[in-house]
Amino acid sequence: MKKYNLRVSVGDKELRFTVEGRVDHVSVRDFGDTVALERRRYPHGKVVFDCADLEYISSAGLRVLLNLKKKEKNPVRLINVSQSVNETLDVTGFTRLLEVFKTPRDISGEEVQKMGYSGNITVYRMGDDTLLKVYSDGTSLDAIEQERKYAHAAFLSGVPTLIAYDIVTYKGQYGMLYELVKATTVASLMEGAPWKMEQYAVEMGKLLKTIHTARPEPGSLPKTSAVYEAWAYRMGSWLYSQEIEKLCRLIHTIPEGDTIVYGNFHARNVFIQHNEPLLINMAGISCGNPIYDLGAIYMTHMAELEQLAQHSSLKAAQEKKFWDVMIRAYFGTSDNNFIAKQEEIIQAAALLRSALSPAANRMTGSEAEPFIAQARRDLFPAADYVAVLLSAARV
Repeated sequence: MKKYNLRVSVGDKELRFTVEGRVDHVSVRDFGDTVALERRRYPHGKVVFDCADLEYISSAGLRVLLNLKKKEKNPVRLINVSQSVNETLDVTGFTRLLEVFKTPRDISGEEVQKMGYSGNITVYRMGDDTLLKVYSDGTSLDAIEQERKYAHAAFLSGVPTLIAYDIVTYKGQYGMLYELVKATTVASLMEGAPWKMEQYAVEMGKLLKTIHTARPEPGSLPKTSAVYEAWAYRMGSWLYSQEIEKLCRLIHTIPEGDTIVYGNFHARNVFIQHNEPLLINMAGISCGNPIYDLGAIYMTHMAELEQLAQHSSLKAAQEKKFWDVMIRAYFGTSDNNFIAKQEEIIQAAALLRSALSPAANRMTGSEAEPFIAQARRDLFPAADYVAVLLSAARV
């Protein structure tokens, strides 16, 4: 049995209490007094209780949490809650009053099969009906929970998404489990049946259009323009202040939208299950003008084209065809003049997104140099014309 102890730590966005041992009739007075005192001393940010070493909490201890909850604007959070303590919280209804996160189940001993990776995640299959998404080192529980909320908001607005049912740990890293019966990524399907490439391109175009017609509840997702502007201000390590101001002016020329912007749309993030497309990796979604997505997709597409052209002209031609078919399916037309006009706007958005890549992708050192060089060569000298194009982006 651990001896009761309560430690306090303060961060920029939270006041954290680490609770050890038993909060019972002996220790509850100190527990309540300390929580109240420290909250008066540090009134800002969320209150978080780390309960990894909490063995028991009495009804009097629960009343301390309830009184705190009534005074707080933000939810009171309990993390690393053991099974026994969680049962107490559940029976008393506190799992509905507070944000309660159980100690993640460790599944490091499970047999998994790697399916692929995208950005900061690696995806594995567990058995026939479970998908495991593992995050890179340094991804916080807050970031993972935020992604779950974003996925839920997207799902409620009509976007077909995979919904996680459990947070776990795998070899020291956080992960999420999804029910996934015999589903495969579009990328894997095309690799196995390249002759169906155009069919999948059409489906991807239609799915992207579905995303861009979905309207989330106001305030449930961040504004894409605000996300881009934050990236612009984080470019101070590479750009002059005048160049950052140009980036912000370009962002402000894009008409505001109110539909979902996915942020990381490609064939590795789309699964097909029973002929239905389902999205994974919802960390980057926001709400705004679809041109942000189209520009980011085109930027990635052109980078892949350049790489493929160095190794196989056939694959590069297939990639170009995929984009052409997908974008026509997205706009629902084969009118070459219309497509050409839209692609010019999309290319302008791609230049803007490329210039922000060092901040968006948290690059360091020489990684950023090609993007900075391109911005100074292609974007900034043509900023006025790019602004005209971006202002014409369809909402």
